[in-house]
Amino acid sequence: MNFDELQKQWDSQSDDQITIDPNLERYRKVGTVLDKVRKNIRNEFLLWVGAMVFLVLVPLVDLYKIVGIARFTYYLILVQMLLASLGYYRRFFYFYKSTKQFEVLNSRENLLKLYYDLKFSIDSYKTISYVMIPQGLIMYLIMFSVGKVDVWIEKLYNLKDMVLQDPSFLVWIILSAIVSIVFIVVIIEIMAYQYYGKYLKQIKNTLDQLDER
Repeated sequence: MNFDELQKQWDSQSDDQITIDPNLERYRKVGTVLDKVRKNIRNEFLLWVGAMVFLVLVPLVDLYKIVGIARFTYYLILVQMLLASLGYYRRFFYFYKSTKQFEVLNSRENLLKLYYDLKFSIDSYKTISYVMIPQGLIMYLIMFSVGKVDVWIEKLYNLKDMVLQDPSFLVWIILSAIVSIVFIVVIIEIMAYQYYGKYLKQIKNTLDQLDER
């Protein structure tokens, strides 16, 4: 962020224009926050690309024994996850581009818009992640069934017989699902906060300080 340019713009503004906070240190701090958010967006996107490449290659590894209808189902879910992920990354890309514009730091109104853009991006990130949990669990089941996914699905389909013949399997499935969901939710919340949420809070603190003027 070019803060010398911001200082010159503030000095040259007339009284009937937007009021700029003379304490430019507040805007400087927001500029630092935005730099960190942009860095996190880039890093997470690269991590996401790496994860997608890994998931594409998983069925090709003999160790996992993903073949036939299981492989088709796996890739179908992977495509759904890919498209869903692009949905919230589109929001983050828009935010990324908007924060590179000089004007975002020249008024409280622009900071407020920036705050809500980031908040909406985070909400989209979390919502889509939660919606994709069932699909993620199915992929998890396929990956770690080691070729037994057809047998497991058959057991679940014949639930009544399974309860009578192999109740321990049902208990294992339920406990695995609960533990996996809790783990995924915790990871989503931690990542959302560490990558974006805590910086959203810092921007909100700056806006609160501007309101106190």
